[in-house]
Amino acid sequence: MNQTVAAGTVGDWTARNFRCVVVVEKYGIDFHQEAEVPIDEACRQRGLNVEAVLSELQAAAAPRQAVSGDWANISLRELTKHINARHHEYLKLELPRLRQRLDRMAGRHGERDGALLSRLHTVYCSLQEELELHLHKEEMILFPVINRYDSAAETGYPIGAPPFGTVRNPIQMMLREHDGATESLRQMRAITRDYVPADYACANFRAVFASLEELEADLLEHIRVENEFLFPRAAELEKALLG
Repeated sequence: MNQTVAAGTVGDWTARNFRCVVVVEKYGIDFHQEAEVPIDEACRQRGLNVEAVLSELQAAAAPRQAVSGDWANISLRELTKHINARHHEYLKLELPRLRQRLDRMAGRHGERDGALLSRLHTVYCSLQEELELHLHKEEMILFPVINRYDSAAETGYPIGAPPFGTVRNPIQMMLREHDGATESLRQMRAITRDYVPADYACANFRAVFASLEELEADLLEHIRVENEFLFPRAAELEKALLG
């Protein structure tokens, strides 16, 4: 076994993000009571395959890497596909999982951090609800129209205006919702003091803060790609197609 990989306690691993907490919980390791126990020792005590558990933990701990692309020149269909695969699918998985963690934290840490967690929970739940509806509107209404425009431009096949008159109408709605999401992110960062947990915070607390900060980075990139590339290009293409 690679001893460098095996180094670290249960607390070291679970503090990285809540996905590591999920892996540890899956194997029946108590990250509260065994935070100081070396992870390989905790595995051996349970007869677990240390290499397999560490492999899962490494995968869970890997940070999301920034993705660059030629967003100004790839087809709009490729761009909406990228947004769906990279950002929408991530949010669909991450938002409910983080909600569950925040729900549990409110019960465990109410005495010391009740006020902070109550404010954070309120803002997060509002953001989650807004984003889930936002994703649905993009996938069911806006993106299909953008993709049809892109196909029409490629094939030369004539296309009529959408039922909502112009693609600029849902785009304006999406832009307002992006502004709302950005404000929610700002509020969560302020509430958490830049996602810096207190010295006494447990691994789960630290993991959730790390995951919320990761969510913020992904959502801001998601918003930037749509605001700066997808939406302006879609409006320009509609103008070229429909006048």
